[in-house]
Amino acid sequence: MRVLLVSSYTMDYVTRIDISPPVSLLGLAAVLREGGHEPHILDLDLVDVPDGETPEVHYIVAIHRAIDDVRPGMVGINCLLSAHFPFVREAAGTIGEAHPGLPVAIGGIHPTLFAAEILQHVPAIDAIALGEGEIQAVALADAYEQGAGLAHIDALAFRGDDGQPVVNPRQTWIKELDTLPDPAWDLVRLEDYFTDHSSWYNPRGLDIRLSVPILTSRSCPYDCNFCSAHTMMGRGLRRRSPARVVDEMQRLIDSHGMNYFGFVDDNLTLHRRHILDLCNEIVRRGLVIQFESFNGYNLRHMNEEIIDAMVEAGCVNVILPIEHGSDHMRNAIIGKKLERDRIFEIAELYKQRDLLTRAVFIMGFPEDTAETLADTERMILELGMDMNSVFNLIPFPGTKIFDQAMRDGLFIHDIDPAELWKGTLDLNALQSQFYIQPYDMTLEQLADFRERFDQIRFQTDRIERLQRQRAADADDC
Repeated sequence: MRVLLVSSYTMDYVTRIDISPPVSLLGLAAVLREGGHEPHILDLDLVDVPDGETPEVHYIVAIHRAIDDVRPGMVGINCLLSAHFPFVREAAGTIGEAHPGLPVAIGGIHPTLFAAEILQHVPAIDAIALGEGEIQAVALADAYEQGAGLAHIDALAFRGDDGQPVVNPRQTWIKELDTLPDPAWDLVRLEDYFTDHSSWYNPRGLDIRLSVPILTSRSCPYDCNFCSAHTMMGRGLRRRSPARVVDEMQRLIDSHGMNYFGFVDDNLTLHRRHILDLCNEIVRRGLVIQFESFNGYNLRHMNEEIIDAMVEAGCVNVILPIEHGSDHMRNAIIGKKLERDRIFEIAELYKQRDLLTRAVFIMGFPEDTAETLADTERMILELGMDMNSVFNLIPFPGTKIFDQAMRDGLFIHDIDPAELWKGTLDLNALQSQFYIQPYDMTLEQLADFRERFDQIRFQTDRIERLQRQRAADADDC
């Protein structure tokens, strides 16, 4: 059966240079093809939208054009964030009107959290994959092709014979990731994602066109109070074999000339042997590449041996996910379990190896005070990393922080729990907005610290030069 997979668009606060192929849907496409189906990919990020026009209108036109071209037996739409859901809801409704009887399935964090409510209120959506979706995608395509029921499918929400939502709880995760085929890279044109990366840190002097997303593991065993990643991937760390990962990279190098990779793991360096074997395999094959990790490296498990192996393999850009400058906030409140001495030890090792560094913090926790945020400010100045990102806390549904803010009435604006499924709660990464007010801080104090953190975002001459180059490149476009 033909299956159309639609990748939701990237939010407008993300720059064009950071857009990459939808690796999660390429993974679904690979298992669908292995299961005897014919997948097709529509990436809405590649839809041409004329200046000044409403993007969503063009996205829906593109979806209907793709349906007419592919004539699928099922449409799957990725709904990663709550902010995507209003569009996904509208798109599903137009599909239902124009193509009655064409099943629409969705997946992602938001529908995983609110599956029953969505099915109750949105008749155009027929099924929802809960968490990782490879098994459900194939089982759904099989069932729709054969006209069979859905009750046997694990980790799936759908409507029963009485029209009421049925939520099959997850019984198991995919334990052996090597049983999954590599993403179906042949279904996208990597050239469509090429942009000018001349302003990137590039010590090996490579011709960088794209940071190719690569997954080596899934899930995170930690329990930070601001994170909801466990809703999609669970808590038990599961790994691909390093040889399989590097095989995938090798094919992208040989077939497409790729030389820069971005690992999308929640915790790339959590398992010592895994990261060492991965780096050693890259070196053993003589691959001349550079790489980064989009989500950072676990500093608690980092050491000199791992850093040296990463540098030899091509690591050039590292994130330090510190979260807070206050030891009490970082460990007792957030649950990071990361001591101050380790932060400075690893930061110094990074500096010695001339890696481009970015320290990441979060401000605005319920327990934050002027004193705790001053601790973050001092740590930024003492660390001397190239770049420092201090994000306003976003209390995503499914996190401990969200539950705490609801319980204690900390949201700045009224929140109706019964309306959360709609995805209209405006949660985004724009740093000018606060969503909750700490117990012992005013909004004016938060705004003052926001301004102070913005002023110390860049700490080295090197990063200032790279930022000036990026701004000049943007002006030339």
